[in-house]
Amino acid sequence: MKNIEALNSFIIILIIGSLFLLSFLLLSNILRVNRKANIFFGVFLLLWGSFWTEELLSLLELKIPSIFVFNTIKTIQSFTAIVFYTSVLYFTNPFWKLRIKDILHLVVPVVMGANFSLNASNGFILNQHQIFVILLLLQAFIYIFWSLFLLRKHEKQIELFRSNREIVDLKWIKQTIYGLIAISIFIIGYNLAITEGNLNIYGNIFSLTILQFLAYNILKQKEIYLLPQEELEKVLQDERTVEKLKQKLLSDSQVSSLKNKLEFIMTDKKPYLEGDLSLSKLAKLVEITPHHLSYLLNEGFSKNFFQFVNHYRVEEAKKLLVSKDYENFSIVGIAYESGFNSKTAFNTVFKKLTGMTPTAYKNSRSH
Repeated sequence: MKNIEALNSFIIILIIGSLFLLSFLLLSNILRVNRKANIFFGVFLLLWGSFWTEELLSLLELKIPSIFVFNTIKTIQSFTAIVFYTSVLYFTNPFWKLRIKDILHLVVPVVMGANFSLNASNGFILNQHQIFVILLLLQAFIYIFWSLFLLRKHEKQIELFRSNREIVDLKWIKQTIYGLIAISIFIIGYNLAITEGNLNIYGNIFSLTILQFLAYNILKQKEIYLLPQEELEKVLQDERTVEKLKQKLLSDSQVSSLKNKLEFIMTDKKPYLEGDLSLSKLAKLVEITPHHLSYLLNEGFSKNFFQFVNHYRVEEAKKLLVSKDYENFSIVGIAYESGFNSKTAFNTVFKKLTGMTPTAYKNSRSH
């Protein structure tokens, strides 16, 4: 039993150390990408680490010095879900600004803080602890739901700016959320099933695994939006209003002329072969603003940026797949030669546009 306790304590120390180290990296802006989002995510990791610190103190049979310190910690912890949600807000919109109605997010933490302060003189009682846990879980559920909604919206939104979604689609945040939900369900089920020796060591091992996945994705993240605030807001506004208001940003003659110019650039310079081609980069080649290019793609080609660029990549891949010069190339090799950043993205887009996988297409043409 003592060996298990020692191992569990060691795992928790690893979790706490990893969380605090990751938090330091994000708060110090060492990565230099998605600055505001990473600052809030770093604060979230600190708050998350405080829960593990409590568990470690419990295992070591150490007590928090005073009821005042305990209540202060609990009040601060009630901001965890809010801080996480705010980081997702900045990941999906780096220019998000606080509004007056956002003060409502502070209701639960303020109520908790006031409750702890009023009851500080009486000590922390079981009912108060149960209320805290229930409110914390309800709050977490609400903010997780809102965060998933923002992430789903983001997956569609980045097609307006990026030709490859994988490096900026924020799926790692969504997968982390699912992992945390799975951990919670596991620990709750474990607690209900086992009444003796309840150390949750398996849950902690699972948590450490999720944390390593999180660390890997945090350290390899890229800047999501490469447009300045004004251009970003215009592109987003165009996407929302063009269809509804039929707002003309370019005349019919301008659309026709720019459409021919863009098609010539795509066939002559082949910018789509650049794996990280963005809306702003292509706009510079066409010599128009990004939001005008976005309008041109909508009006002239009935496609968004992602669809437009990947159409050319698939056409390039189709040529390479049947070319004798590339017959020794693997499917991954063809994917990279065509401008895709991964085999998964290549297979997904290729099948969507042609109705078959690259391998099936190659085999059908070889016969």
